Amino acid sequence: MSRAGPILLLLAVLVFLASSLAYALAPSPPAPAVPGGGDAAALLHGLPSGRQAVDLPGLFLQPKNPGMMALLGLTWAALGFHAARRLAKAERMRQARLSPLDEASEAPPEVGPPLPRDMLQLHGRDDTLQEHGPLILGLLAGALWPWLLGAYPLTAFLFSALMLACFLAAALRGVREGLLVHRSSALGFVAGWGLLVCFAAFTSLLRDRLGAPQEVAAVIAMLIGSVAAVSVQLRMPKRIGFSVALIWGLIGIAANTVTTDAAIATVTVIAIAIIAVALVRVTT
Repeated sequence: MSRAGPILLLLAVLVFLASSLAYALAPSPPAPAVPGGGDAAALLHGLPSGRQAVDLPGLFLQPKNPGMMALLGLTWAALGFHAARRLAKAERMRQARLSPLDEASEAPPEVGPPLPRDMLQLHGRDDTLQEHGPLILGLLAGALWPWLLGAYPLTAFLFSALMLACFLAAALRGVREGLLVHRSSALGFVAGWGLLVCFAAFTSLLRDRLGAPQEVAAVIAMLIGSVAAVSVQLRMPKRIGFSVALIWGLIGIAANTVTTDAAIATVTVIAIAIIAVALVRVTT
């Protein structure tokens, strides 16, 4: 059973990678049309006539520029790195179980390399299914929700929120190494990406389904997201992966909206400053 957790984690990572790659390569859905002539629909969305709404989820899920492509690629790499490390650890534990148990020795346990029985006692529960459960569930939800975004936006957002909650739980829970628990920058980076895409989906839901102006929806999402990001980062001292992913993604939003929606770009810069302050605090 000890290998079931890492194996299921690897399968979940592969499912997530395949799904997100397929979605990234799929044709982009058309941006919400805003009729011209300064009519009521344009005013309702807070857009001048003839302007298209900003597809914030698409910036992360179907990136078109090298910076956002690199962010998605590094998220995949972080997941692959984490899964590979846990699978290698499970293999070492399997080898320890196959080794004959050593007889009691008069030498103190701190002398010499750890014996197989010592490894089993200390690390036998490091990679159980319970340890990997939150991340596995988050990956499965993350593989599903982008495909629901067009037809079922509320359902898609709820699944994205589930994905985010699971990613945050995995990052805050850390990686167990015997009696110690280490925070993982790789999992923090994945959680940061998850926060970005979840609040991007939230912004689109407020704008397209609840009729909030685009700028108002962005401000609400950015403020809530910034407060949540600071709270999470303060719980992960000396680990910068979470904030690096957030700042990277927010810079991408600002760069993509500075010429089309200055209000969103301005709010994004403020959010970057807030997160940067928290990052400086936990690293100094």
